[in-house]
This record gives sequence, C-alpha cells and structure tokens, in this order.
Amino acid sequence: MKHISIINNKLLKEHEQIIPGHLDELYQKIKNDGYISAPLIVDKNTLIILDGHHRFNVLKLLGMSSSPVYLC
Repeated sequence: MKHISIINNKLLKEHEQIIPGHLDELYQKIKNDGYISAPLIVDKNTLIILDGHHRFNVLKLLGMSSSPVYLC
C-alpha cells in the first residue's frame, strides 16, 4: 500500500522547466475540481520532485504551503 505524506513546499526541490500552456490548463482544471488527482512523486532522500512539477506549481499558485507526496 502506498503511503501519502503532506510536505511543506519549501522543502521540495524542482529540477524541470514548466511549460506555461500546460500550467495554465492544469491550473484551471485543479481550481475547478478543487483537488489534484495524484500526489507528487518525490525522492525520499533528496526531496527532489520526480513527477508532478506542474501540479506542484499549480498548488503554489493557489496559495498552498504544502503538497501531497508519495515518497519513494
């Protein structure tokens, strides 16, 4: 069973560029839905985001200080 954690956004590290058009589309979807459908995938040792950079940035734009993550 996967374990989802809530991690402060200041601790998470990004390494990918954001595609503005995709960010805008995802922002509208998440804002309208009121939730994200999948947690970010994060390396448990380094806290580098492996998957979910756009979701992470949408959450920050929405004023969230923490994100749901799956640590692997």
